[in-house]
Amino acid sequence: MRNYTDTPQFLPALVSAGKPVQDEVSYTTQALKQDLLRVRNAWDQCQEKRERDAIYTYLTAVFELVAWWAAENHAVERGQQALRLHNLRPSDHDEPFAAVIRCTADPAKVDKRTRSKWSRALRYALVKGHSEALRDFMKRKGGINRCAEGFSGRSGRHRRMNTCL
Repeated sequence: MRNYTDTPQFLPALVSAGKPVQDEVSYTTQALKQDLLRVRNAWDQCQEKRERDAIYTYLTAVFELVAWWAAENHAVERGQQALRLHNLRPSDHDEPFAAVIRCTADPAKVDKRTRSKWSRALRYALVKGHSEALRDFMKRKGGINRCAEGFSGRSGRHRRMNTCL
């Protein structure tokens, strides 16, 4: 099984270049199922470890899949296809990271707020682009919560303090 926490994050550079990684190749439903299974296996692996940083294994798998889709300019379409594949109704508000999380994480353990937070943190990492492991990037930026705040462009604590003045 692949260790996602040590994988260098090369995909954002491909995304930021704005060019597809390769010529258009058919992405079959079977390929989507295999990709989602790989991410689901990363979820299972992180749940078995029960370590504080184990979640980064899963988030890295989600990140790499969606970043690859984004590099091919098919992230939204494939995220919606993944939802349909799992008999979940896609909407205009679904974004690819949240869709993959919804399809691969245990809904009893990951509620919509957690899914939203993780999705925002992953979008922050994608937008910022970096060459280090996702875990290292997020920890350097203050962790998952800070990255989620970074994407939202606000800091909850400071915002609350400022509105009280």
